[in-house]
Amino acid sequence: MRKALTQSDIKEIRYQCRMGYVLPTLLFIIGTILTGAIYIIYFGADEHDNEMLLVITSLFIGLALYTGYRMNWKYISDIRFNEKEIETKIIQRKESKRDYEAGSGTLYIGQEMKGFNSYSIVVENIRYRIDEEMFSACTVGDEVLFNYAPKSRYLINIELKKKDRL
Repeated sequence: MRKALTQSDIKEIRYQCRMGYVLPTLLFIIGTILTGAIYIIYFGADEHDNEMLLVITSLFIGLALYTGYRMNWKYISDIRFNEKEIETKIIQRKESKRDYEAGSGTLYIGQEMKGFNSYSIVVENIRYRIDEEMFSACTVGDEVLFNYAPKSRYLINIELKKKDRL
């Protein structure tokens, strides 16, 4: 089944695009600075050789744009088509456990680690982390709705299917 994306769904998909903007920018900045510095050190700072630096900079601009496009094109097309796929699945098992923050107990001897409760459901032998509210609302055997972006297959969210009242 397909439905239109909500504003929160679009925000979630756009949030996934962040590395497609950050990584190419870093690639461009670091690559241009390093190759420019190596070129100037190796060949010297001659005023007539600025064309080569322009070519190097242009190559890194092209590489950064291509990298950003390849990382984000599926997410952008999902937003453009404004649809999500909804799959209905059945909960096999519910799990809750006490977990601890990494590195929270290493400052001095006797410090207690910061703990939190982790809630998850198992669907088709795969564990999905959920919030406490959904954990308390669902039971084993209930149907849940998995909302996927169709092109990237990104799991947008998990919802509990509303039961029909007779």
